[in-house]
Amino acid sequence: MSLLSDTLKEAIAHDSLVHTRKLLEKHPIDLNDTDVLCDAYDVDEPDEIPLLFWVIQIGASREMVEMLIEQGLDITQLNRDGLSALDISIKRRRRDLVELCAEQGVSLTTTQRRSGLTPLMLAASLGDQEMVAYLVERGASIDDTDKRGTTVLEYARILGQTKMVEFLEGLKEKSQKEKQGV
Repeated sequence: MSLLSDTLKEAIAHDSLVHTRKLLEKHPIDLNDTDVLCDAYDVDEPDEIPLLFWVIQIGASREMVEMLIEQGLDITQLNRDGLSALDISIKRRRRDLVELCAEQGVSLTTTQRRSGLTPLMLAASLGDQEMVAYLVERGASIDDTDKRGTTVLEYARILGQTKMVEFLEGLKEKSQKEKQGV
């Protein structure tokens, strides 16, 4: 694993597509084997995180992420805990990048997390109704469970997301009516 150069880090952080592309052409690197030393988790010591996750966390534009994908960045990569670009995008409420993940073939309904926490469970846990609606429209099921058998609705209840609980119950009721042909 190598660390991202300060020059390239600055170009990406400033969302400079032209400068970033030129730097990558002049000094090619394996974007999937590159970490960024940063204060990702607000702890005393900086941490090394995958370039892909850092780019999402700093709020880089969709265009920057697309350009990095063109340069070889793998949007399907996972970290050691099974977190994906999709997870980080949902956490950061980056619907544009969730859509990009879907366009790149990332499943919006399954997870690689050890816990079995699905993208829908994550969005519901964060109280993000817009993201939940988007994921459900694209096939995510409210009835899915994690590895302990906890449902999306139970996650919302446990975390005190009362508006989300009401929203999910409404979606569930609507789905049941559609199945019955009402």
